[in-house]
Amino acid sequence: NEENIPSPPPAAESLQVNEIRAESSSDYEAKLAESLKGLPGAKTTSYTRTPLAGLCNQYMRFVGMSFLATQEGYDEIIEESILWKDTYGTEEMIPHYMLWDVVHWNTFYPTIPRFASFDSKVHTDLVLSTSEVKYGEDTVFIKKDVRFNPNISVNIYKEATPRGLGNNPNQARNRFMQFEKKLSWGNTLPETEMYKTILGGALRPHPNLQLIINNTIAELNGAEEKGYMVLHARIEPDMMRQNVRVCTDKRVMNMTDIINMLYEKFPEPPVSAVLLVFSRDIIENEEANDKQDDDFHKLNSHNLKILNELRENGMWGGKVKVVEAGSRMVEESGNDFYAYYYNFVGSIVNFFIAVQATILVGTEVSTFSTYAMNSRFYRELRENYFYRPGGLYWMSPPNQTKPHRFGC
Repeated sequence: NEENIPSPPPAAESLQVNEIRAESSSDYEAKLAESLKGLPGAKTTSYTRTPLAGLCNQYMRFVGMSFLATQEGYDEIIEESILWKDTYGTEEMIPHYMLWDVVHWNTFYPTIPRFASFDSKVHTDLVLSTSEVKYGEDTVFIKKDVRFNPNISVNIYKEATPRGLGNNPNQARNRFMQFEKKLSWGNTLPETEMYKTILGGALRPHPNLQLIINNTIAELNGAEEKGYMVLHARIEPDMMRQNVRVCTDKRVMNMTDIINMLYEKFPEPPVSAVLLVFSRDIIENEEANDKQDDDFHKLNSHNLKILNELRENGMWGGKVKVVEAGSRMVEESGNDFYAYYYNFVGSIVNFFIAVQATILVGTEVSTFSTYAMNSRFYRELRENYFYRPGGLYWMSPPNQTKPHRFGC
Protein backbone atom coordinates (compact mmCIF):
# COMPACT_ATOMS: atom_id res chain seq x y z
CA ASN A 1 0.00 0.00 0.00
CA GLU A 2 2.82 2.42 0.81
CA GLU A 3 4.11 2.41 -2.77
CA ASN A 4 0.72 3.35 -4.18
CA ILE A 5 -0.09 6.23 -1.85
CA PRO A 6 -0.49 9.39 -3.95
CA SER A 7 0.51 12.88 -2.96
CA PRO A 8 -2.36 14.83 -1.41
CA PRO A 9 -4.55 16.84 -3.81
CA PRO A 10 -4.64 20.64 -3.57
CA ALA A 11 -6.54 21.92 -0.55
CA ALA A 12 -9.27 23.43 -2.70
CA GLU A 13 -10.10 19.98 -4.04
CA SER A 14 -9.86 18.04 -0.79
CA LEU A 15 -11.19 20.41 1.85
CA GLN A 16 -14.96 20.51 2.00
CA VAL A 17 -16.24 22.92 4.63
CA ASN A 18 -19.96 22.95 5.29
CA GLU A 19 -21.35 26.12 3.75
CA ILE A 20 -23.30 27.50 6.69
CA ARG A 21 -23.85 31.21 6.89
CA ALA A 22 -24.35 33.00 10.18
CA GLU A 23 -27.99 33.77 10.85
CA SER A 24 -29.79 35.16 13.86
CA SER A 25 -30.89 32.70 16.49
CA SER A 26 -34.50 33.74 15.96
CA ASP A 27 -34.27 32.96 12.23
CA TYR A 28 -32.94 29.48 12.85
CA GLU A 29 -35.39 28.83 15.68
CA ALA A 30 -38.27 29.73 13.36
CA LYS A 31 -36.98 27.26 10.76
CA LEU A 32 -36.51 24.64 13.48
CA ALA A 33 -40.06 25.06 14.78
CA GLU A 34 -41.43 24.67 11.26
CA SER A 35 -39.23 21.66 10.53
CA LEU A 36 -40.30 19.89 13.74
CA LYS A 37 -44.01 19.99 12.99
CA GLY A 38 -45.40 16.47 12.82
CA LEU A 39 -46.49 15.18 9.42
CA PRO A 40 -50.13 14.14 8.96
CA GLY A 41 -50.49 10.39 9.14
CA ALA A 42 -46.86 9.83 10.16
CA LYS A 43 -46.03 6.87 12.39
CA THR A 44 -44.18 8.30 15.41
CA THR A 45 -42.01 6.80 18.15
CA SER A 46 -40.26 8.02 21.29
CA TYR A 47 -36.80 6.71 22.21
CA THR A 48 -36.58 5.32 25.74
CA ARG A 49 -32.85 4.91 26.36
CA THR A 50 -30.26 7.29 27.80
CA PRO A 51 -26.78 7.59 26.27
CA LEU A 52 -23.61 6.07 27.68
CA ALA A 53 -19.84 6.73 27.46
CA GLY A 54 -18.15 9.19 25.10
CA LEU A 55 -19.03 10.75 21.76
CA CYS A 56 -18.23 7.81 19.48
CA ASN A 57 -20.14 5.30 21.61
CA GLN A 58 -23.15 7.61 21.64
CA TYR A 59 -22.71 8.19 17.90
CA MET A 60 -22.94 4.43 17.25
CA ARG A 61 -26.07 4.19 19.37
CA PHE A 62 -27.66 7.13 17.56
CA VAL A 63 -27.08 5.57 14.14
CA GLY A 64 -28.33 2.22 15.44
CA MET A 65 -31.44 3.91 16.83
CA SER A 66 -32.13 5.40 13.38
CA PHE A 67 -31.82 1.90 11.91
CA LEU A 68 -34.27 0.53 14.48
CA ALA A 69 -36.81 3.28 13.83
CA THR A 70 -36.82 2.57 10.11
CA GLN A 71 -36.82 -1.20 10.62
CA GLU A 72 -39.95 -0.90 12.77
CA GLY A 73 -41.68 1.33 10.22
CA TYR A 74 -41.51 4.68 12.00
CA ASP A 75 -41.45 7.97 10.08
CA GLU A 76 -40.74 10.26 13.00
CA ILE A 77 -38.91 10.27 16.33
CA ILE A 78 -39.92 12.64 19.12
CA GLU A 79 -37.01 15.09 19.21
CA GLU A 80 -37.23 15.69 22.96
CA SER A 81 -36.63 11.97 23.59
CA ILE A 82 -33.10 12.19 22.16
CA LEU A 83 -30.41 13.26 24.59
CA TRP A 84 -26.61 13.25 24.56
CA LYS A 85 -24.53 12.94 27.73
CA ASP A 86 -21.69 15.26 28.67
CA THR A 87 -19.69 12.27 29.87
CA TYR A 88 -16.43 13.10 31.68
CA GLY A 89 -17.64 16.72 31.96
CA THR A 90 -20.76 17.91 33.79
CA GLU A 91 -22.31 14.41 33.40
CA GLU A 92 -25.53 16.20 32.41
CA MET A 93 -27.81 15.44 29.47
CA ILE A 94 -27.81 17.81 26.51
CA PRO A 95 -30.84 18.25 24.20
CA HIS A 96 -30.30 16.91 20.72
CA TYR A 97 -31.34 20.10 18.91
CA MET A 98 -28.72 22.20 20.72
CA LEU A 99 -25.89 20.08 19.29
CA TRP A 100 -27.10 19.08 15.82
CA ASP A 101 -28.68 20.75 12.80
CA VAL A 102 -32.15 19.19 12.96
CA VAL A 103 -33.46 21.37 10.13
CA HIS A 104 -30.80 19.95 7.83
CA TRP A 105 -31.35 16.37 9.03
CA ASN A 106 -35.09 16.51 8.33
CA THR A 107 -34.49 17.38 4.67
CA PHE A 108 -33.24 13.81 4.14
CA TYR A 109 -36.57 12.21 5.04
CA PRO A 110 -37.72 9.59 4.00
CA THR A 111 -34.23 8.11 3.52
CA ILE A 112 -33.77 8.57 7.27
CA PRO A 113 -36.48 9.08 9.92
CA ARG A 114 -37.24 12.72 10.69
CA PHE A 115 -37.60 14.42 14.06
CA ALA A 116 -40.85 15.93 15.32
CA SER A 117 -41.76 17.92 18.43
CA PHE A 118 -43.70 16.55 21.35
CA ASP A 119 -47.40 17.42 21.22
CA SER A 120 -49.31 16.74 24.45
CA LYS A 121 -52.62 16.50 22.57
CA VAL A 122 -51.28 13.77 20.29
CA HIS A 123 -48.61 11.99 22.33
CA THR A 124 -50.88 11.33 25.28
CA ASP A 125 -48.73 8.74 27.08
CA LEU A 126 -45.68 10.99 27.27
CA VAL A 127 -44.95 13.58 29.93
CA LEU A 128 -42.74 16.63 29.42
CA SER A 129 -40.26 17.57 32.13
CA THR A 130 -38.22 20.75 32.37
CA SER A 131 -35.14 21.74 34.31
CA GLU A 132 -32.95 24.81 34.55
CA VAL A 133 -29.32 24.89 33.47
CA LYS A 134 -27.40 27.94 34.67
CA TYR A 135 -24.35 28.91 32.66
CA GLY A 136 -22.38 32.08 32.07
CA GLU A 137 -22.84 34.82 34.65
CA ASP A 138 -26.61 35.07 34.68
CA THR A 139 -27.98 32.92 31.85
CA VAL A 140 -30.54 30.20 32.38
CA PHE A 141 -31.43 27.57 29.79
CA ILE A 142 -34.69 25.63 30.13
CA LYS A 143 -33.95 22.03 29.23
CA LYS A 144 -36.85 19.83 28.12
CA ASP A 145 -37.15 16.09 27.72
CA VAL A 146 -39.98 13.58 27.47
CA ARG A 147 -40.49 10.22 29.08
CA PHE A 148 -43.40 7.83 29.27
CA ASN A 149 -45.87 8.40 32.07
CA PRO A 150 -44.60 6.25 34.98
CA ASN A 151 -48.21 5.32 35.81
CA ILE A 152 -48.94 3.94 32.36
CA SER A 153 -50.64 0.54 32.50
CA VAL A 154 -49.92 -0.72 28.98
CA ASN A 155 -46.79 -2.03 27.27
CA ILE A 156 -45.08 1.13 26.02
CA TYR A 157 -43.47 -0.71 23.09
CA LYS A 158 -46.73 -2.22 21.83
CA GLU A 159 -49.73 -0.18 22.99
CA ALA A 160 -48.67 3.32 24.08
CA THR A 161 -49.29 6.54 22.15
CA PRO A 162 -46.74 6.94 20.68
CA ARG A 163 -44.97 3.58 20.80
CA GLY A 164 -41.61 3.36 22.53
CA LEU A 165 -38.35 2.52 20.77
CA GLY A 166 -35.45 0.62 22.37
CA ASN A 167 -36.96 -2.15 24.48
CA ASN A 168 -33.45 -3.49 25.17
CA PRO A 169 -30.80 -1.23 26.75
CA ASN A 170 -28.15 -2.15 24.15
CA GLN A 171 -30.50 -2.72 21.22
CA ALA A 172 -29.40 0.32 19.22
CA ARG A 173 -25.68 -0.34 19.68
CA ASN A 174 -26.10 -4.03 18.88
CA ARG A 175 -28.05 -3.14 15.74
CA PHE A 176 -25.23 -0.87 14.62
CA MET A 177 -22.55 -3.49 15.29
CA GLN A 178 -24.50 -6.15 13.39
CA PHE A 179 -24.82 -3.82 10.44
CA GLU A 180 -21.09 -3.06 10.40
CA LYS A 181 -20.20 -6.74 10.48
CA LYS A 182 -22.51 -7.62 7.57
CA LEU A 183 -21.38 -4.58 5.58
CA SER A 184 -17.74 -5.68 5.95
CA TRP A 185 -18.72 -9.03 4.42
CA GLY A 186 -19.89 -7.22 1.30
CA ASN A 187 -23.59 -7.82 1.91
CA THR A 188 -26.22 -5.58 0.33
CA LEU A 189 -28.22 -4.23 3.26
CA PRO A 190 -31.37 -2.09 3.46
CA GLU A 191 -29.64 0.26 5.93
CA THR A 192 -26.67 0.99 3.67
CA GLU A 193 -28.22 4.06 2.05
CA MET A 194 -29.16 5.39 5.47
CA TYR A 195 -25.61 4.88 6.71
CA LYS A 196 -24.15 6.65 3.69
CA THR A 197 -26.60 9.52 4.15
CA ILE A 198 -25.91 9.98 7.86
CA LEU A 199 -22.10 9.76 7.64
CA GLY A 200 -22.05 11.63 4.35
CA GLY A 201 -23.45 14.79 5.91
CA ALA A 202 -27.03 14.43 7.18
CA LEU A 203 -25.78 14.51 10.77
CA ARG A 204 -23.92 17.79 11.04
CA PRO A 205 -23.38 20.16 13.98
CA HIS A 206 -25.81 22.91 14.91
CA PRO A 207 -25.11 26.05 12.82
CA ASN A 208 -23.72 27.92 15.84
CA LEU A 209 -21.39 25.02 16.56
CA GLN A 210 -20.41 24.69 12.91
CA LEU A 211 -19.31 28.34 12.95
CA ILE A 212 -16.80 27.50 15.70
CA ILE A 213 -15.55 24.65 13.52
CA ASN A 214 -15.32 26.83 10.41
CA ASN A 215 -13.43 29.57 12.26
CA THR A 216 -10.94 27.02 13.56
CA ILE A 217 -10.48 25.58 10.07
CA ALA A 218 -9.81 29.06 8.68
CA GLU A 219 -7.06 29.54 11.28
CA LEU A 220 -5.52 26.16 10.45
CA ASN A 221 -5.52 26.81 6.71
CA GLY A 222 -3.68 30.09 7.15
CA ALA A 223 -3.25 32.80 4.54
CA GLU A 224 -1.81 30.37 1.98
CA GLU A 225 -4.82 28.05 2.33
CA LYS A 226 -2.71 24.93 1.79
CA GLY A 227 -5.06 22.92 3.98
CA TYR A 228 -4.36 21.14 7.24
CA MET A 229 -3.67 17.69 8.60
CA VAL A 230 -5.34 16.16 11.65
CA LEU A 231 -3.14 13.67 13.50
CA HIS A 232 -5.00 11.58 16.05
CA ALA A 233 -2.25 10.47 18.41
CA ARG A 234 -3.92 7.78 20.52
CA ILE A 235 -0.87 7.23 22.67
CA GLU A 236 -2.26 7.95 26.12
CA PRO A 237 -1.21 5.55 28.90
CA ASP A 238 -4.74 4.18 29.28
CA MET A 239 -4.44 2.86 25.72
CA MET A 240 -0.99 1.43 26.48
CA ARG A 241 -2.19 -0.53 29.49
CA GLN A 242 -5.70 -1.44 28.33
CA ASN A 243 -6.07 -4.64 26.33
CA VAL A 244 -2.35 -4.63 25.65
CA ARG A 245 -2.56 -7.96 23.81
CA VAL A 246 -5.40 -6.86 21.50
CA CYS A 247 -4.56 -5.67 17.97
CA THR A 248 -0.84 -5.56 18.70
CA ASP A 249 -0.13 -5.74 14.97
CA LYS A 250 -1.93 -2.39 14.55
CA ARG A 251 -0.76 -0.43 17.57
CA VAL A 252 1.92 2.27 17.51
CA MET A 253 2.46 3.93 20.88
CA ASN A 254 5.75 5.77 20.35
CA MET A 255 5.20 9.35 19.15
CA THR A 256 8.62 9.45 17.49
CA ASP A 257 7.71 6.45 15.32
CA ILE A 258 4.49 8.13 14.19
CA ILE A 259 6.22 11.38 13.30
CA ASN A 260 8.95 9.55 11.36
CA MET A 261 6.25 7.79 9.30
CA LEU A 262 4.84 11.16 8.32
CA TYR A 263 8.24 12.52 7.29
CA GLU A 264 8.93 9.39 5.25
CA LYS A 265 5.63 9.69 3.41
CA PHE A 266 5.69 13.47 3.02
CA PRO A 267 9.30 14.68 2.63
CA GLU A 268 7.98 18.19 1.95
CA PRO A 269 5.25 19.95 3.94
CA PRO A 270 1.87 18.84 2.53
CA VAL A 271 -0.20 21.33 4.57
CA SER A 272 -0.06 24.64 6.42
CA ALA A 273 -0.77 23.22 9.86
CA VAL A 274 -1.11 20.01 11.83
CA LEU A 275 -3.83 19.66 14.45
CA LEU A 276 -2.87 17.14 17.14
CA VAL A 277 -5.78 15.29 18.75
CA PHE A 278 -4.85 13.66 22.07
CA SER A 279 -5.57 13.99 25.77
CA ARG A 280 -2.86 16.09 27.36
CA ASP A 281 -4.52 15.77 30.77
CA ILE A 282 -4.20 11.97 30.80
CA ILE A 283 -0.56 12.09 29.69
CA GLU A 284 0.41 14.80 32.19
CA ASN A 285 -1.41 13.03 35.03
CA GLU A 286 0.62 9.90 34.29
CA GLU A 287 3.82 11.96 34.25
CA ALA A 288 2.99 13.41 37.67
CA ASN A 289 2.36 9.96 39.17
CA ASP A 290 5.66 9.21 40.92
CA LYS A 291 4.36 5.81 42.01
CA GLN A 292 4.63 4.52 38.44
CA ASP A 293 7.97 3.48 37.00
CA ASP A 294 7.15 0.77 34.48
CA ASP A 295 7.91 0.75 30.75
CA PHE A 296 4.56 2.36 29.99
CA HIS A 297 5.37 5.26 32.29
CA LYS A 298 8.77 5.74 30.67
CA LEU A 299 7.25 5.71 27.18
CA ASN A 300 4.64 8.22 28.34
CA SER A 301 7.42 10.56 29.52
CA HIS A 302 9.11 10.26 26.13
CA ASN A 303 5.85 10.96 24.29
CA LEU A 304 5.14 14.03 26.41
CA LYS A 305 8.59 15.39 25.61
CA ILE A 306 8.03 14.91 21.87
CA LEU A 307 4.55 16.47 22.02
CA ASN A 308 5.93 19.54 23.79
CA GLU A 309 8.71 19.87 21.20
CA LEU A 310 6.18 19.66 18.35
CA ARG A 311 4.04 22.36 19.91
CA GLU A 312 7.08 24.57 20.42
CA ASN A 313 8.97 23.98 17.16
CA GLY A 314 6.37 22.81 14.65
CA MET A 315 7.08 20.17 12.00
CA TRP A 316 9.08 19.97 8.78
CA GLY A 317 11.81 22.15 10.19
CA GLY A 318 9.39 24.70 11.58
CA LYS A 319 7.61 25.27 8.25
CA VAL A 320 4.34 23.79 9.55
CA LYS A 321 2.74 24.99 12.76
CA VAL A 322 1.40 22.43 15.22
CA VAL A 323 -1.78 23.16 17.15
CA GLU A 324 -3.33 21.05 19.88
CA ALA A 325 -7.01 20.20 19.67
CA GLY A 326 -9.18 20.25 22.75
CA SER A 327 -11.78 22.25 24.56
CA ARG A 328 -9.96 25.59 24.19
CA MET A 329 -11.67 26.32 20.87
CA VAL A 330 -15.06 25.90 22.54
CA GLU A 331 -14.20 27.70 25.77
CA GLU A 332 -12.91 30.73 23.84
CA SER A 333 -15.75 30.79 21.28
CA GLY A 334 -17.86 33.33 23.15
CA ASN A 335 -20.79 30.91 23.29
CA ASP A 336 -21.50 30.35 26.98
CA PHE A 337 -23.80 27.38 26.41
CA TYR A 338 -21.20 25.41 24.49
CA ALA A 339 -18.46 26.53 26.88
CA TYR A 340 -20.49 25.08 29.78
CA TYR A 341 -20.48 21.69 28.06
CA TYR A 342 -16.95 22.16 26.75
CA ASN A 343 -15.88 18.55 27.23
CA PHE A 344 -18.50 16.87 25.05
CA VAL A 345 -18.87 19.79 22.66
CA GLY A 346 -15.09 19.84 22.26
CA SER A 347 -15.26 16.21 21.13
CA ILE A 348 -17.80 17.12 18.45
CA VAL A 349 -15.63 20.01 17.26
CA ASN A 350 -12.52 17.82 17.09
CA PHE A 351 -14.41 15.09 15.24
CA PHE A 352 -15.79 17.33 12.51
CA ILE A 353 -12.53 19.23 12.08
CA ALA A 354 -11.02 15.80 11.43
CA VAL A 355 -13.82 14.95 9.00
CA GLN A 356 -13.14 18.11 7.01
CA ALA A 357 -9.33 17.90 7.04
CA THR A 358 -7.15 17.82 3.95
CA ILE A 359 -5.33 14.77 5.36
CA LEU A 360 -6.39 12.60 8.30
CA VAL A 361 -3.92 10.32 10.06
CA GLY A 362 -5.05 8.10 12.90
CA THR A 363 -5.23 4.62 14.31
CA GLU A 364 -7.66 1.79 13.64
CA VAL A 365 -7.64 0.87 17.33
CA SER A 366 -9.70 4.03 17.93
CA THR A 367 -13.37 4.57 17.15
CA PHE A 368 -12.66 8.30 16.76
CA SER A 369 -10.20 7.72 13.91
CA THR A 370 -12.30 4.98 12.32
CA TYR A 371 -15.63 6.80 12.20
CA ALA A 372 -14.08 10.11 11.16
CA MET A 373 -12.41 8.28 8.26
CA ASN A 374 -15.62 6.45 7.37
CA SER A 375 -17.45 9.78 7.24
CA ARG A 376 -14.75 11.08 4.90
CA PHE A 377 -15.02 7.91 2.81
CA TYR A 378 -18.64 8.72 2.03
CA ARG A 379 -17.69 12.32 1.19
CA GLU A 380 -15.00 11.20 -1.28
CA LEU A 381 -12.24 12.56 0.95
CA ARG A 382 -9.74 9.77 0.44
CA GLU A 383 -6.56 11.06 2.11
CA ASN A 384 -6.94 8.84 5.17
CA TYR A 385 -4.09 6.88 6.73
CA PHE A 386 -3.71 4.50 9.64
CA TYR A 387 -0.29 4.31 11.28
CA ARG A 388 0.79 0.72 11.84
CA PRO A 389 4.08 -0.78 13.07
CA GLY A 390 5.16 -1.19 9.43
CA GLY A 391 4.34 2.36 8.36
CA LEU A 392 1.40 4.34 7.04
CA TYR A 393 -1.50 2.33 5.63
CA TRP A 394 -3.77 4.01 3.09
CA MET A 395 -7.25 3.30 4.40
CA SER A 396 -9.30 4.54 1.45
CA PRO A 397 -7.63 4.17 -1.98
CA PRO A 398 -9.76 4.78 -5.11
CA ASN A 399 -10.59 1.08 -5.47
CA GLN A 400 -11.92 0.84 -1.89
CA THR A 401 -15.67 0.19 -2.07
CA LYS A 402 -16.66 -0.06 1.58
CA PRO A 403 -15.77 1.71 4.83
CA HIS A 404 -13.45 0.30 7.46
CA ARG A 405 -14.93 -1.90 10.14
CA PHE A 406 -13.73 -1.16 13.66
CA GLY A 407 -12.42 -4.43 15.07
CA CYS A 408 -10.35 -3.53 18.12
